[in-house]
Amino acid sequence: MSFGKGLFIGHWVTLRRFLRTFLLGAGRTLKRRGGGHQILDLWFGDKERGSQPTIQQDARTEGLFTVEYPDERLPVYERFRMLPVLVYDDADGNVRCTSCNICAKVCPPQCIWMTHAAGPTGSPVPLPEDFFIDMDVCMNCGLCSEYCPFDAIKMDQNFELSNYERHQTHIYSMQDLLVSSEYYAKTHPDAWASADEVTERGKVQKKKDQRLQKALAATKPAAVAPKTAKV
Repeated sequence: MSFGKGLFIGHWVTLRRFLRTFLLGAGRTLKRRGGGHQILDLWFGDKERGSQPTIQQDARTEGLFTVEYPDERLPVYERFRMLPVLVYDDADGNVRCTSCNICAKVCPPQCIWMTHAAGPTGSPVPLPEDFFIDMDVCMNCGLCSEYCPFDAIKMDQNFELSNYERHQTHIYSMQDLLVSSEYYAKTHPDAWASADEVTERGKVQKKKDQRLQKALAATKPAAVAPKTAKV
């Protein structure tokens, strides 16, 4: 009696999926469920295009599921990460990076390199002269962001990076990587408001104040000792 039972069950699972996709599913899988314009709809139903919410696939999704990008898009979650970016503060416009080179050392594929800035006298200052990331080599691991002691590197969510040339435009310079702290607060609201981020921003501000005081002390002229009157 058990001969051919497994074959029958397999065919039944396939038939069940077919029926729930094209018949019992009311044709939902033959339409764009994420919104967007569609000239030809193979199933008669709601014609109000663009009013549907963004749809994501989960365990309750039945039938075919195809996101017709770019007319349809899946939601981008806050913890989604792509290329690193350099954060500068909106208050003063200063870049948080001090060119300590820790991110380049911990980078597994070694796709980060930078040049140290120099002051008027030629001595190094805690700022990057330039900062480069090869996007074709970057593996989006986020270690540079985790190890940055000044909270200067964050992981961005922009994944639309393709173009027709890769030898120059895929090498991102510091001007390509700079984003404001306000931009990061909008793309990562939960992380920006978290206790860890608030504490880290306080530490970064304290270090910046210390560097500023040190720089002001170095540029302050030495006090001249008063001359004693001759007797």
